[in-house]
Amino acid sequence: MYKKLLLLLFLMFIFPFPAQAHTTLLSSTPIEGQNVTEVLTEVELVFVTKIEEGSTMSIEGEVDSFEFDDIEIKNNVMTGNFSETLPNGSYRILWNIIGEDGHPIEGNIAFGMSIEVEEKEASITSSVVDGTASATEKKLAEVQTEKHNNIPVTILLVLAAVLMGYSIYKLLVKKK
Repeated sequence: MYKKLLLLLFLMFIFPFPAQAHTTLLSSTPIEGQNVTEVLTEVELVFVTKIEEGSTMSIEGEVDSFEFDDIEIKNNVMTGNFSETLPNGSYRILWNIIGEDGHPIEGNIAFGMSIEVEEKEASITSSVVDGTASATEKKLAEVQTEKHNNIPVTILLVLAAVLMGYSIYKLLVKKK
């Protein structure tokens, strides 16, 4: 009986349960640390799993806070639109979501605004450059997702599995 209980506990740690899989931020527009040089009218957050209605986000500046005109949630994507133009400065997107498993999760994304007044010719040149920059930003977003991996939890689960396996091994060897 004791062996079966230990084996059951061991198997519980080896195979992940959906309830243990809290959602994390996969990518964002703007990305963490980005210096935005164009007028920002939309913020998009993409999460690993589906998020529930009731999830919210806002933008907090050095002086003021800005609310979104509307926030749309579709599966694992939350999009916020606003009509105000953010002045140059530092900002944080504050988000609070309800994950698919029902757990509330919150976080923030820091970014900066630095919009320059440009002449028409400079505007055309910057739009060409921005096309290249958006591809680069996508690559940076992919790298950012690696940062959000939950490495400490994985290490603890592996250590628990090894400890349970060792315990079962010792019990089986001791009984023979």
